[in-house]
Amino acid sequence: RFVARRGRCSTIYCDNGTNFVGAANLLHGLDWNKIIRHGAINAIEWKFNPPTAAWWGGWWERLIRILKDLLKRILGQAQLLYEEMLTILCDCEALMNSRPLTYVSERDQLVPISPSSFLQDTKNGVHRI
Repeated sequence: RFVARRGRCSTIYCDNGTNFVGAANLLHGLDWNKIIRHGAINAIEWKFNPPTAAWWGGWWERLIRILKDLLKRILGQAQLLYEEMLTILCDCEALMNSRPLTYVSERDQLVPISPSSFLQDTKNGVHRI
């Protein structure tokens, strides 16, 4: 789904699996050399964090925290069907990607740049259908 919506990524960041306690067996069973070779063929670069440098992933960990906070506020204790959850996650994605990356110093300036500016072809908030 990600590739279908956003296209193939050029860089994948990984924290070396040190935080994947629940998925440790699955990750140890992966042939990382094969994954990296496949990525090289498709021009995908893997960047691994040093195992002892947890702060290196701080920028994406902050986005995970934002998503968790959004889900807690939106859902509370609600139990959703799979399709309902996908819809909520898409709404959260849109909200997170609308956050400003720059600021507007004057009122007559254009809107600030956001991740959505790069991901979607939108003008004046109207999405292409």
